[in-house]
Amino acid sequence: MAASPSPEDAPAQSTAAQRTPTSLYDVVTLLYLNLAPLLEPEDARSLLRCYQHAPLSRGVRNAIATHGLKRFYDRDEAHFGNGCMGDWHRLVPMSPVGGRSGRCACIYDSRTKRNIVPEELPLPRILDARAHLLEAMCLIGEGINPHCFRGLQMDRNFDRRQYGVLQPMLFSLATAVEREQQQTTDGTEEQPKRIDVNDVDELTRLLDSQEAGFGTRFFSPTNQSRQPVGMVEAHWRGIHVDLAADATTCQFCDNGTDAMLEGPKSQQYRAAEYQFMLRQHCREVYQPLKKFMVRHLKHIRYVRPSPGWNDDGSRFRGHEWLDLIAGFTPGGVLCGVYLTNVEIPTNWMGFRVSLAPGAYSFEAIDLTRLRIAN
Repeated sequence: MAASPSPEDAPAQSTAAQRTPTSLYDVVTLLYLNLAPLLEPEDARSLLRCYQHAPLSRGVRNAIATHGLKRFYDRDEAHFGNGCMGDWHRLVPMSPVGGRSGRCACIYDSRTKRNIVPEELPLPRILDARAHLLEAMCLIGEGINPHCFRGLQMDRNFDRRQYGVLQPMLFSLATAVEREQQQTTDGTEEQPKRIDVNDVDELTRLLDSQEAGFGTRFFSPTNQSRQPVGMVEAHWRGIHVDLAADATTCQFCDNGTDAMLEGPKSQQYRAAEYQFMLRQHCREVYQPLKKFMVRHLKHIRYVRPSPGWNDDGSRFRGHEWLDLIAGFTPGGVLCGVYLTNVEIPTNWMGFRVSLAPGAYSFEAIDLTRLRIAN
């Protein structure tokens, strides 16, 4: 017969019986400062999703999200809040960066040949903004950034070449809410629990508070009904997305390409050649991009800049394009791309490797190579 436990053993056994196993939640809460630097941004996003409704403190969530954003800061050179050409967290970019392949040297240390990532990022901390920004950055990485910083041929005739490039952007509206709180001194303003992306009036107001007229222009019905002026806009407005069938079609490609021709047709080229030129990039870039954005974002708009945006005195003087294609994540982050100019140097053989998929096989010095096989 087994011996009965001695009275001295009873407290130890009682403590062991009451002891509970350590959970992942305990590990995250206690060791997040050690854990967060080991995670890729996508892993950090998944971890925060697991505890979206669990009582992780705001400090823990912000720390994990900030480490994920720092990885993007270094890996993708998304210099949040730096005010440089690589700053993705802006309603309006500091400058078009397409011709420079999206590279920015503002944080590069020539001695160590490495980027210097700051300890803190100038991003909002309220309303779980950093977790929502991390979510938006992961979306950009999945379905938006693969189409960026690659040359788009937006030709409207064989006699005039037009180039553009897409560059990513995002902006958390928590920035505007945080700014309003800092400007309120009497403490009577009640902090919202979240940004309601279904409230168009509130979205408009917050955008306008950051950039005069931005929100009004973004949601303007007139902006959505006007005729397109460029090839990307013509395709974008013509693309229909069927999420249920996971399919897209482009009415512009099917029916209306001749409407965007600039100048008379040349007898030197066949109708099929014009059609191919005007349909460049649609199946490979514009259609998959729009399908991805429709699947993940709300209130998607194609917005042209306000009149006079590139007049004398503007930092965009001489540029033809600064079109915004964007929508809102559920967390209140405006997310999308800017279409900007790309300047082609005289010797652009190296750049041609970076043309976006679906480009016309164009060799300006050898017109015979423009021919399409029968």
